[in-house]
Parts: sequence; C-alpha cells; structure tokens
Amino acid sequence: MKFLIAADSFKDSLSAFEVGAAAREGILAALPDAQVENSPMADGGEGTIEALLAGMDGEEREVSVHDPLMNMMKARYAVLDEDTVFIESARSSGLPLVPFNLRNPMKTNTYGLGEQIKNAVENGYRTIVISLGGSATNDGGVGMLQGLGWKFYDNDGNLLGNEGNPLLKVASFTDEDRIPELEQCSFTIASDVTNPFFGKNGAAHIFARQKGATDGDIVELDRALRNLAVLFRDKYGIDLQSVEGSGAAGGLGGAIVAGLKGKLQSGVETIAGLTGLEEKVSAADVIFTGEGSLDSQSLMGKVPVGVAKLAKKHGKKVIGIAGRVDTDLKEVNQYLDAVFSIQTECRMLEEALLKEVSSEQVRVTVEQIVRLIK
Repeated sequence: MKFLIAADSFKDSLSAFEVGAAAREGILAALPDAQVENSPMADGGEGTIEALLAGMDGEEREVSVHDPLMNMMKARYAVLDEDTVFIESARSSGLPLVPFNLRNPMKTNTYGLGEQIKNAVENGYRTIVISLGGSATNDGGVGMLQGLGWKFYDNDGNLLGNEGNPLLKVASFTDEDRIPELEQCSFTIASDVTNPFFGKNGAAHIFARQKGATDGDIVELDRALRNLAVLFRDKYGIDLQSVEGSGAAGGLGGAIVAGLKGKLQSGVETIAGLTGLEEKVSAADVIFTGEGSLDSQSLMGKVPVGVAKLAKKHGKKVIGIAGRVDTDLKEVNQYLDAVFSIQTECRMLEEALLKEVSSEQVRVTVEQIVRLIK
C-alpha cells in the first residue's frame, strides 16, 4: 500500500515534518512493506517556510531589514527554486517582533517586507509568494511600497519618510521610481483572510485592536485606508473594497493586489501547489492529515480539510489525527473519512505537548489505525 502523510504542525508541540516522521514510523510498524511519503503542509501562517523546506529541495536566504518599528534586524525567506521565493511577511512585520508595551499600529509599518521583496528581486527571483498573517501593522502596505520605490506625499506635498505609520498622512503618491524589475515579477498572496480593505469588517475595525489600537485609533486608521483605496482606484483602476482579502495584514493584501498586481489565493491551496500535493495524493492509497486541534475552525481554510478535498477529488481514503478532537465532527466528516485523537491517557497539557510524548502518541495511534485497515 502507498501512504501519504500531509499534516500541519501540532502547535507548541511538533512541526509538520515531525508529525509526518512519527506517523511514518507507525505505518511501517504495522506494515513494513508499505510505501510512505511525508509531505509536510501548512496554511501560509507561522511555520510555513519550515514545512516547505522540509518537503522540498530549497534553502533560506538571510537579509538585513527593518522591523515594524524601523530597527534593523535579520530576516529570512525561502528560495524554492531558481525563480521562486516564499516570503512570510510576519518575519519582518510580525507582532512577535514588537515588545508588548510598544505595540501600536499608529507607529508601525511594513517597510521591512518591501526590503525582503527588493532583495529577492535584485537577486533574480521573479515568482514571489508572500504569506500574510500575524502582522503588527495597519499601514495599508504603504511601508512595503516605500521599500520598493514608491513615494508618498502629505497634503502639503511633502515627501513622507518611513518612520511610524505613513498611511496616516498620505494624500498622494507616485510609482515612477519603483524597482523596474517588478514588471517582470508575478506575486501570489497566500492568505485565508476574506476581510475587505476598510469598513466595519475591514482591516482596522477587525484586526487593529489586537495590535494595540484604541477606539480612536481604529476610526483614524479606517479613514486613512478609505483614502488610500481611492488613491489606488484612481491610479490603478481597481476597487479594493470589492476584493476579498484586501484587508489582510492591515491592508497589506490590498497594496500587493493594487501596486504589484498580486493574486490572492488560499494559503493551503498555495502550499499544495508549491509542493505538488495533488500529484502525491493521486498516487497514494491512503492519506493521513492532521493538526493540533480538529474542530469547526478546521473548516476555515485549514490544512486537514484542504488535504481532504484533494483526497476526495481522487477517490482516496483520508484519515485525520489531532492532539484535540471536537465531539461534534459532522461537518468535518463530510471531508475526512475518520478522525482520531492521539491521546492515549490522561495527561496535564504541559506534558501532552512535550515533543517526545506527542511523537510517541502519533506513532502509536497511526500504527493502530493501519493495523485495522491493512
């Protein structure tokens, strides 16, 4: 039998690759002659680069960039082949980069992401995939565009610098000095956020508070995003408010769509495409997938359901494993044939999350499942 393991990481416990490695041991313990492929998965969030590099022949490139508060730092992006790179925006613009007491989207920007993209372009890469999520910013992508050569001006025609959040003062802009090689690049945005650019469900009202914004800040940020959307519409002829996901990462999604002609795509679908997952699914007899917690949230663009949809497309059996499993799985079972918790005995959460404990429980659980179906 041919088995494919395409699992997400188990948060705070095992990486996607480690889940697959433990599951592989379980399969081979029950069926020594089985063919097993471990293809780590992710949804575009934290840990995506690790999953990609574990399942592909790639490497990471380090570059000096500015963090959300414009302090110098080192960030990495993944080089997947001679033409393609994968950039996690959170590595230069993420909330964890900002100390808790300094979190304030009125003072943070995405300039560092622009520097990451610029470095990739200047090194000859033309297919750029950018994952959005976990940002500390709400600058509508203005900082990123500044890092790529855009110039923004205030109401008095003064050139805006890249300190703080430049979005708040934008009255006009020009892209005449942008990096010319951008015209040769294609941009894909890996994100499962569907929020619009502005408004009650937009970037500011939904996400800015968790980044440190006050009620007054949110109103000001939303007003500035509305203004920027008009500027983008007048310059590029695109209505960002009609683009689902343009509000992702504080409006970063919209800036990539408008300024870089980027295309928004499901995170899971993006990673599946990069790793050739569908071809692997079609060649397997049984697919294992999973994540830390399998519940109603799994239906919202998460790895297990994304993998299961591909499995069903090709008429394959697909089994889910997780550290925690909801008792109400009617909707999940529309996609997965069966779901199993890896918990073998009662443990405190801290113990259950230990790598050695989780790994052994994955191994044991998968072995028992395979003994049943072989």
